[in-house]
Amino acid sequence: MPAAAPQTTWVDGHGAINPRAFKQAMRAVAGSVAILASEHDKVGLCGITATAVCSFSAEPPSLLACVNRSSTFAAAISEGVAFSVNLPAGDQEDVARAFGGMTKAKGVARFSSGSWVRGESGAPLLVGARAMFECRVAEIIVRASHMIVIGIVSGVALDRADRSPVFYAHGRFLTVGDAN
Repeated sequence: MPAAAPQTTWVDGHGAINPRAFKQAMRAVAGSVAILASEHDKVGLCGITATAVCSFSAEPPSLLACVNRSSTFAAAISEGVAFSVNLPAGDQEDVARAFGGMTKAKGVARFSSGSWVRGESGAPLLVGARAMFECRVAEIIVRASHMIVIGIVSGVALDRADRSPVFYAHGRFLTVGDAN
């Protein structure tokens, strides 16, 4: 006999899912962690940890990132400044936590986690990351609480590409070596 179907949580009769239930369900999706960083004249150094980052096109090389519109990082790149996408190695979870708002560090203080250098575009790059991409904003599409940022890649650096990546699932960071 088949098992009972899981219970669905509905907000109203129009099929809208409760946002909290949606977020809980999305926690089951393991996402690769990226740290996006930039600097703006008015905003200063800023960055976020994101899991909604992926390749977009090889011709021209470009990435896509989903960024919460209320973030300082979103304000900076909305004005077209260069930004970086850094893929941290497994031993850089502390950096991902700082930029993910999971520590007391705010704003420029987040950059005290990890070691940072400036790329050719001026964007901050995380030393020791598995890979680092320097990007310029090609297009921003605003939808609901987020903006979809398409960045044209102007530079790539591989530092420790052979190291374990950092993932995020079930409300915590994981590396390939983690069993659960």
